[in-house]
Amino acid sequence: RCNRIVKPIALVLLLMLGAQVTSKGSRVLTTLFAVDLGAGPLETGLLFALHGLFPAIFSVYAGRIADRVDNRVMFYWGLGAYAATIVLPYFYPSLWMLYLQAALGGITSMVYILAAQNLIGLLSTPQTRTRNYGWYSLTDSMTAIIGPILVGISIDSIRHPPTYLWLCIYTFACTGIAYATVMRLPQQMRKTTNQASSSRDLLRLPAMRSALMTNGIVMAGIDLYGLYLPVYAHSLGFDATTIGFILGAYAAAAVVVRLALPYLTQGWGEQRTVVVALTISTVGFIGLPFIEHAGLLAAISFVLGLGLGCGQPLAMALAF
Repeated sequence: RCNRIVKPIALVLLLMLGAQVTSKGSRVLTTLFAVDLGAGPLETGLLFALHGLFPAIFSVYAGRIADRVDNRVMFYWGLGAYAATIVLPYFYPSLWMLYLQAALGGITSMVYILAAQNLIGLLSTPQTRTRNYGWYSLTDSMTAIIGPILVGISIDSIRHPPTYLWLCIYTFACTGIAYATVMRLPQQMRKTTNQASSSRDLLRLPAMRSALMTNGIVMAGIDLYGLYLPVYAHSLGFDATTIGFILGAYAAAAVVVRLALPYLTQGWGEQRTVVVALTISTVGFIGLPFIEHAGLLAAISFVLGLGLGCGQPLAMALAF
């Protein structure tokens, strides 16, 4: 029984470890490429907004689909579609193509990420579900270290458009592995009853409103950092490799704090831990604009990673 549970979970986590390297790295790549093409902070911010536009609109509907169809198929089709969109700026290196790629990449990545998260839940027992989602968060943090560093080195070596090409080739390779392996997972369908008929019904639940508000604040902080730090560091004259390592310090802190999270919540409780995490994040954001040294930027990024990296899984747990 243990083998039937652990091995499929390990497979999904390994597939996500490969797939999310592209997703985490491409955000840094798109931001720096937009700046290189002459985009200002507002235009770069629009890129981030477009990446989240369609997931914000269709996530509830996609979740209903994931409850009814084979999530294994959703995973590799979503990953393959994402690989096809990531290469577009290589053929048409322009700002408008970055906008299109951000929108298409947002909706296609939503498909495979949602399928993977659902697979983890379906392949877990009530006793192992929290642990398995914790491993998922750690996997996500590891890709946030690897992706920006690899992309930063690639930009400095071969420039922006060819980096999109190798990300595409890499992601298609991950898609092939997913196709060859993910269908070996046991097909588990979850037929749910008593579901909310619309997202409006979900918002009528006081606890859900509170959880969504907390998650919104945390995710806004994460995206604000992901947008602001590359633009700010580029304005200070740092190369892409240095920016990648600064972002890696943030992700490393997220790994550390997620390992310690069970002990923190055991001592403080989830609500109090969220408050402390948001307070740490606030202090980090206040100090960030006054630092111009790469080492100190990495240090303040580490502090932000402790706060925001702790807040994200807790917000997900509160929503669950």
